[in-house]
Amino acid sequence: MMAKTKQVFSSISKHEKRNFWIYISPWIIGFLAFTAIPFFSSLALSFMQWDIITSPKWVGFGNYKELMDDKIYFWNALRNTIFYALVGVPLSVTLGLLLSILLSKEIKGINVFRIIFYLPAVFGGVAVLMLWSYLLYPGTGNGDAGLINAALGWFGIEGPGWSQSEFWAKPAVILVGLWGVGGSMMIWLPALAGVPKELHEAAEIDGASRWRKFWSVTFPLITPAIFFQVTMGIIGSFQIFMEPKIMPGNQKAWTDSLMVNLFDNAFTFYKMGYASAIAWVLFIMIMVLTVINLVVSKRWVYYESN
Repeated sequence: MMAKTKQVFSSISKHEKRNFWIYISPWIIGFLAFTAIPFFSSLALSFMQWDIITSPKWVGFGNYKELMDDKIYFWNALRNTIFYALVGVPLSVTLGLLLSILLSKEIKGINVFRIIFYLPAVFGGVAVLMLWSYLLYPGTGNGDAGLINAALGWFGIEGPGWSQSEFWAKPAVILVGLWGVGGSMMIWLPALAGVPKELHEAAEIDGASRWRKFWSVTFPLITPAIFFQVTMGIIGSFQIFMEPKIMPGNQKAWTDSLMVNLFDNAFTFYKMGYASAIAWVLFIMIMVLTVINLVVSKRWVYYESN
């Protein structure tokens, strides 16, 4: 009887194991085909010279040396990317937080405003960027300017040159990136709602001002959300592609990012090995910055379990 029972349980166990691998196999196949294999293939290609047509040729660290010596394109794209990170991330995090604080108020019809500010995060892509190109068209102020500069002209203000100005080209890219800042409400609103009201009430009893309540009560309790937004913002800024690609400055050097440089080398010049080297340098930079951010976060991010 015992032997028969063990045999039944063994059969059930084998059946469950088989079902497990059957159910998980689509994910495993997808991961291997679209993530793992391309990941390691790009690493191998970064040490080769390959134009898709001819066979790959081993060049060792030749692509990386060429990349480091490229003072015109790679280093310029790196400077632009760092600019997007240093300026765009603080602006995005600050505006997202301020907007979420306003939308966290319990007033009538607040859900309508939340939907309105969240919609830009849904409507994205090339069509929206093309629309922004028309809105930011510099023009001359005589009727052919974009809507933004035309509106400024109504008040006697001469609009910026945007894409036709070296100074304004990168700020224009950042401005368009802020279009979807409302999407960060999905992180900010729960974080703000998680701050105990009792702490605010205690601060009010102690005579704290609004700014003091925010800085001494709210800010420490939402630092995990701030850390997450800053980390994801840095990663996103180093991967910025669509904005500088779809609406570049009059000279591409003004706005090109590392991702644009990677794309051009891969699909315009067919330098797949060189493009793979750029991808791995970009990956290493993002990984290093993320690790630094994780280490530094221990000094300023507050968790309730601490």
